[in-house]
Amino acid sequence: MRRLLGFFGILACLGLGATPMPAAAASQPSIAVMNFSTQGLTGDWWGNFEPGVAISDLVTDHLVNSGNFNVVDRSHLGDVMQEHQLTTTGAVDPETAVRAGRLVGAHFLVEGNVLQFDRTGASSASAGQVIPGIIGGVVGGYHSTRVTLKVAVHVVNVQTGQIVQSFDDEQTQTATSWGTGGISFASGTFGTYQNSSFVSSTMGHLIDAEARAIAARIDPSKLLASAPSVPRLRGMIIGTDGGYFIINVGSSSGANVGQYFAVTKVIQMRDPSTGRYLTVNEPAGRLQVVSVSGETAVARRVSGQPRKGERVTSEP
Repeated sequence: MRRLLGFFGILACLGLGATPMPAAAASQPSIAVMNFSTQGLTGDWWGNFEPGVAISDLVTDHLVNSGNFNVVDRSHLGDVMQEHQLTTTGAVDPETAVRAGRLVGAHFLVEGNVLQFDRTGASSASAGQVIPGIIGGVVGGYHSTRVTLKVAVHVVNVQTGQIVQSFDDEQTQTATSWGTGGISFASGTFGTYQNSSFVSSTMGHLIDAEARAIAARIDPSKLLASAPSVPRLRGMIIGTDGGYFIINVGSSSGANVGQYFAVTKVIQMRDPSTGRYLTVNEPAGRLQVVSVSGETAVARRVSGQPRKGERVTSEP
């Protein structure tokens, strides 16, 4: 058990899972963005570049900046996917997508497929036609290329597996050259393409325009409306180990990794006017589940000073 908790202690230090939501953000849907698939693309004119990863990174950025979502950090998503040997590239089957979302505590998962990423037009002219005079003769020629990017997007409710939003988006841009401006990218599959150097490159302009359009079409109100009513789970802290808390609510009751529980201290007080004993429920903190078994779960402390014997109630 201590080895298991030690592993989850490392994940907790990394901030695994959805960032704890402040009270004002409780109505924001928790969302994670998978790497978009590029299976089916026939060209490779873009070279050492991963368009699906780039779109996903920038969609994540725009969702965060919108302030309408509680967004799971993609580096944490990558850690969980690798730890549980789930695929991070190519097409992701629905079962894997739902499992990934639950593991990181996201209520919704954005997945997509790059349908087209092609040079769809080109034009050439002598530089003399564009730049008159002697300078044009020295420069030589002028070449313009049009590139089209088309992406299909699904937003999945990880509790039900239901696709709550589905749409396509297409962007086209023309430039005199296409590339990433000589930028070298890391070999990892998450968090690679969010830097300003890439976004300002010719390739980055098109990818960012597509990511911005996708993020704008993801509607938080539709996501929240699709969420089924989930019964509250109630239990008790039955033990502690290495700074973690063991509660008697597990997967058989519907507990999931990433789920939050409010902790309540129950106090019995005698009413001097009637002599009756009254029950007072005093807030004692907040926990987040990091590991689930059949009848129990392991949770980390988010706030307060929870103690063994205190009651826990799942948050909506």
